[in-house]
Amino acid sequence: MKRRLSVFLAGCALILSSGVRAKNLTVFCSSNGAEMALCASETQAWAHMTGNTVTLVPLPSDWGAILPLYRQLLSAQSPMVDVLVMDGTWLGTLAPRLGIIPRAAADDDLTPGPFVSSGHDVALPWYRDVGLLFYRRDLLEKYRFPVPQSWDELGAEANAIQKAERARGDSALWGYVWQGRTAESLVCNVLEWFGPEGGTIVSGDGQITLDNGVARAAMKRAAGWIGTISPSGVLSDDEEAARGAFQSGHAVFMRNWVYAWALANDPQSVIAGKVGVAALPREKASDPPRGVDGTVYLGMARNSPHPEEALSLMRYLTSPEVERERVVRGAYIPARRALLNDPAVLTALPVLSTIRTALARPVLRPVAQTGTDYPRVAWLAANSFHQTLSGQQDAAGSLRRLSEIFEFMARRGRWSESRAGEDVLEEKTQ
Repeated sequence: MKRRLSVFLAGCALILSSGVRAKNLTVFCSSNGAEMALCASETQAWAHMTGNTVTLVPLPSDWGAILPLYRQLLSAQSPMVDVLVMDGTWLGTLAPRLGIIPRAAADDDLTPGPFVSSGHDVALPWYRDVGLLFYRRDLLEKYRFPVPQSWDELGAEANAIQKAERARGDSALWGYVWQGRTAESLVCNVLEWFGPEGGTIVSGDGQITLDNGVARAAMKRAAGWIGTISPSGVLSDDEEAARGAFQSGHAVFMRNWVYAWALANDPQSVIAGKVGVAALPREKASDPPRGVDGTVYLGMARNSPHPEEALSLMRYLTSPEVERERVVRGAYIPARRALLNDPAVLTALPVLSTIRTALARPVLRPVAQTGTDYPRVAWLAANSFHQTLSGQQDAAGSLRRLSEIFEFMARRGRWSESRAGEDVLEEKTQ
């Protein structure tokens, strides 16, 4: 590693000494304060090393507005962007507009692997995420409950603790908060409820696997949470709304991403030191722990005027040294498998030892199978799921109608033939 870094620095010095004009790269990064600060320090460090400059552009806070923005930017003849931070669900749609990334030996350590479109790598995983269960450790200990391993166990424990605490005067406490808003986050929750036997909307070979007994039972069970262990307002909640309720001490359990760990344990948090995190419950306790994959990627514009510099920056940002520092400073899960055993990483993010089982078998959304159709697939699924949970449709009819729509889309888009073969999101075991 030291030798590769030395070679890289030597190459930078050669570029500068040869009189090559410095380039200015435009990089789109998250508008989140902590992540923007990391983006700024990381990109400026690269700029200082190479003699180039970086203009950092904050993304809209509403991630639903970013994909249309990216489409517009990447379709321009003279793009206003060189390097992009991308949610994994956008890859199928954006892949035709992304530049080719030459494969490197170091990419074998990245999990999931680079996103492949038409036989070429077009995006590198930057940091990982996975759906997790957060719980009030103090309340589970108080009532002598174990961490729930199945959804039925979670329901029983949430109900018992909620009832007991309300009897003691905490009328604002709920058993379980999650993301029920009509959005991508609801799709994540539902896929986690289904489990391995409940289908994944679209299977790896492009087949529709949504309409089955396990999926129907999972939807009915979740609909039964509304008004019992989950407030009715959960149907309009996103990640931050759920975190707000949990971090304010108003929930026993919460489904969220790893970012909530550091915030819940902030010294200003009323539940600091009282929080536990685990893999999500399953349909059956014997099922392997799973959570939806939330990996964030880096890619470059296909017609970037600075492709060599953009590639250099992406290689720097995904290097072991930078990913290790990102864990230490921001508690981000590294995309490099080797870092999962790094002492500095485990010290900075001790929950890694608990959630590694979930990271090993992530639930992948059907981005690769559906390609450019995925945004519509997710929109249709989220609307149908929300109508079922809110009581506007029954689970059986909703899943059947949704499956019929997807069957038509699959035939028209030839998901089982072209999409499954062209766009690949490589899965690797930890």
